Amino acid sequence: MTSTAPARRRPGPSAAAVVPVALPALLVLLLALFAVPAAHAAPAPAEDRKSTFGVQPAGPREPDARAHFSYGVTGGAGLRDQIAVWNYGDEPLTVAVYASDAVNTADGGFDLLPGGQAPKDAGSWIKLEKDTVTVPPKANVIVPFTLAVPRDATPGDHTAGIVATLAGGGQDAQGNKVRLDQRVGTRVYLRLAGELTPRLAVEDVKASYAGTSNPFGTGSATVTYTLRNTGNVRLGARQAVRINGMFGGSVTAGGLKDLGDLLPGSSLTITAKADGVRPTLRSSAVVSVQAVATREGVDPRLPSLTRSASLWTVPWTLLALVLAITACGLWLWRRRRLARAVATASARRRTTPEIAKKEPIVHFTRPSRRDAAGAAVLVAAVVTLAATALPGAAAQAAPTGTAVINPATGSDTTSVDLATSAACPAPATNVLVKVTGKGFPAEGKNVVGNSPISTYGQAPSGGIVVPLTMTMRDYANEAGFTTLEGRYDLTVVCRKAFGSDTYGDFTGSMWFTSNTEYRTTDPGGGQPTPTPTPKPTPTATQTSTPSATPTPTTTTTSTPDPSATPTPTPTTTATATGGTGLGLSTNVTTGGTGTTAGGTAGTAGSSATGGSGPRGGLANTGTDAVTLALIAAGLVLTGGSAVWWARRRGLLSFPGASRTPGN
Repeated sequence: MTSTAPARRRPGPSAAAVVPVALPALLVLLLALFAVPAAHAAPAPAEDRKSTFGVQPAGPREPDARAHFSYGVTGGAGLRDQIAVWNYGDEPLTVAVYASDAVNTADGGFDLLPGGQAPKDAGSWIKLEKDTVTVPPKANVIVPFTLAVPRDATPGDHTAGIVATLAGGGQDAQGNKVRLDQRVGTRVYLRLAGELTPRLAVEDVKASYAGTSNPFGTGSATVTYTLRNTGNVRLGARQAVRINGMFGGSVTAGGLKDLGDLLPGSSLTITAKADGVRPTLRSSAVVSVQAVATREGVDPRLPSLTRSASLWTVPWTLLALVLAITACGLWLWRRRRLARAVATASARRRTTPEIAKKEPIVHFTRPSRRDAAGAAVLVAAVVTLAATALPGAAAQAAPTGTAVINPATGSDTTSVDLATSAACPAPATNVLVKVTGKGFPAEGKNVVGNSPISTYGQAPSGGIVVPLTMTMRDYANEAGFTTLEGRYDLTVVCRKAFGSDTYGDFTGSMWFTSNTEYRTTDPGGGQPTPTPTPKPTPTATQTSTPSATPTPTTTTTSTPDPSATPTPTPTTTATATGGTGLGLSTNVTTGGTGTTAGGTAGTAGSSATGGSGPRGGLANTGTDAVTLALIAAGLVLTGGSAVWWARRRGLLSFPGASRTPGN
């Protein structure tokens, strides 16, 4: 058995000697541990890196200078072309290529359908020879494609795009894996031969008002509407939104941008906000849209579209302040009156044993029957004089010029505007538009409310362009009839914001040859709007001097029988026949006479009054009569309630009445 003696332990270093040596070794070990993973960490996956690539039209061998593809074709046509796919990076790149239909984004931009959605229009007509392409670094690859147009394809514009896409992956801020698709593309414009119908529509106009806590401040109005391309060509649009107050004044919404490329069948919902709107109880939001041609598009030559919607702009804060002040005033007045009544009653009790009856504050003595009858006769006389004198008291103005109706031909649903031949004479600041003719009231129907002249654009003639807010079919429906026939006069009336004085008229005429179609030339051979005589000469009888000019002229006579003179000189009779309600006008032309029924209903004196009938009425100011009637009714009810309340409390008494205060 062998025994082993324990080894003799050598004395070790002290703790003070070990620490200086161990600390550097520990630091080196830690650095090595952290450095190894960093040195061997796997690089980020290639799909997380964004690549730079693009596409452009090309010829058979190399890219060309075309900005996009544009073709004019017919149904059943076929063609071949090429697209170049570029790789601007330093490594080879594999991308997918395909064609799809074009769409408008929510803000009116140009985009294509998502990759997973199959095209149904021009995008489905394009077939590329390759679905995927591998492109070397700093190079391009030419990809041929074919375009086959179906034989039953509709005329007009069809828009598509050819896209190169690269699918990748990544992580969002929360660490979730997401799919990233990089897409670049070029546009493809097709125009099929056939009838081109550029047309825009403004629909679903809605407006709302947001007030302010400042009783004397202004609020803001928000207007939303839908702009729809109902034609078959691409269109651009310039748009404006105005808020018109009930008593005048206009605020234009800011932030609206012009639209560059609204595709056929597409629609956009537009939202506009106008600040600085004064709370005038009732206002109107007016949307104006002018169609314009797009890049390589068709000039639409369409009249501007105008649609409006009413909105309540009630100054609630101001009304609350007025009510609070009124209530405080009534309370103080009532308290003072009660204190005075108590003092009076105390004094009476000290002087007489009888209890004094409450003395009313206001006494009304019952008038005698004779006085009441006289007052009624006086009121009736004043009302009668006002009713008869008001229409004639307004200053009448001779016609200033003519108005050109655009477009010259159309249907009962066509949007129409009027271009005056000159500017409104001073001191006119506002205009309104009336229509007269068969089915409309004798005095005419307001179709454009009283608005500032600055609201409208300037015509090439130096006048203004006033678009109608609705179509002739809409106006006929409002007037309660369905058949449009014969001549209708549209008159732009120059006036001030308030008052009934007229400073000039501009009249244009249209003739409905059927219930749905109109033209601005007289089917009987006359001109659309005869030029008015600058200085009409009043005569008692019609001048019978014949004239050699073949231009038809209009004459007004005080007798119902039309003159048989072949071509009389136009004159104005001393007796005005407008307002008789006959609705007849006599057009005398070379070789015969013709009478148009209902052409100028109640406006036979159109050469003197511009075809607008009696002046001075509430409707002639463009004011909303229904709104004012509601306000008046509210004031009457408020006043009646105040009188009833005062009588119930003995503040008012009517001596001789059977009812006693407090009952």
